[in-house]
Amino acid sequence: MTATLLVAFMCTMHAGIARAAPFELDWSAPEGCPSGERMLLATRARLGEHDSSAAPELFVRGTVTVEGAIVVLDLRVHDANGEDLGERRVRFDDRACEAIEAPAALVLAMMIGVARSREASATHEEPSGGPAEPAPVEPTAPESPPARARSPRPPPPAGEPTRVSPPMTVGLSGVASHGALPNVGFGGALRWTATLWASVMIGIEGSFETTWAVRAASGEATFRRIDAAVLIGAPVVRSRSFEIVPLLQGRGGILTGDVTGLPSTHDATSVVGALGAGVLGRIPLGQALRFEVLPDVRVPLTRDEFQIRRAGELIRVFRPEAVEARLSLGFAWELR
Repeated sequence: MTATLLVAFMCTMHAGIARAAPFELDWSAPEGCPSGERMLLATRARLGEHDSSAAPELFVRGTVTVEGAIVVLDLRVHDANGEDLGERRVRFDDRACEAIEAPAALVLAMMIGVARSREASATHEEPSGGPAEPAPVEPTAPESPPARARSPRPPPPAGEPTRVSPPMTVGLSGVASHGALPNVGFGGALRWTATLWASVMIGIEGSFETTWAVRAASGEATFRRIDAAVLIGAPVVRSRSFEIVPLLQGRGGILTGDVTGLPSTHDATSVVGALGAGVLGRIPLGQALRFEVLPDVRVPLTRDEFQIRRAGELIRVFRPEAVEARLSLGFAWELR
């Protein structure tokens, strides 16, 4: 859609624009963003122009600032006399600064095209002086009225943010925990996340953990935990090298245990829930691959005690700790 708009815009420009004097770009951007030379080449490519030795008639000032996960671009155009010809502010939500080159060049090319069309219309006025002697006109057949040209769609108003689809990730991790099971638990987790409004992350996770058997009277007990979680957080650090997102979570699931080696079989299932907090760390390994680390702590909402009965005696097997800890390591793929 953006490419179509640019093509329609450039096709409706006055023919004199192709012969317009070159523009000058004054570019200021932090490290990691496109340089002024790259932006100049990208904008000329959008306009279909090449370098020229002619004196510039348009001067563009571009300033890039990075505000956390938001990249803001301010553009201002004026002519050789210093007259202001327009300005724009564009926000790139949740986009690395190095990735703004193409959309920023498109906006800049459109602003230059609009400014040139204004300059061209100002110079196409009737010259002063006496009226020129009319040339003889030969009678011709009546011509049909020219087709009305469709005016290009005006650029969006200044300050309107550039909309970027929220990035989503799907990841698979290995987990290890302490406190939720009789000894160290181990298993896996499947996690989905999405970033909304460049400052809020939501997610859903499902996990499975088990542990090796523990002593239960003269037999052995094995425990397994299956649960799901809702995650919500906000990125506090986001760069090209890593990302840090504190998360809050609510979990719910079941904890099952079965005992073998006794004259009668014992098994039990308990509903479990927990509230927790953690910090998700992400390290980019490629265009879409991310390495993820998620340490978290959880406070269980219920702490049912697992017991077995032997000859009228209750024998305690296991009860979850008041605070549980877990570490998740894995990989995630970003979907756009």
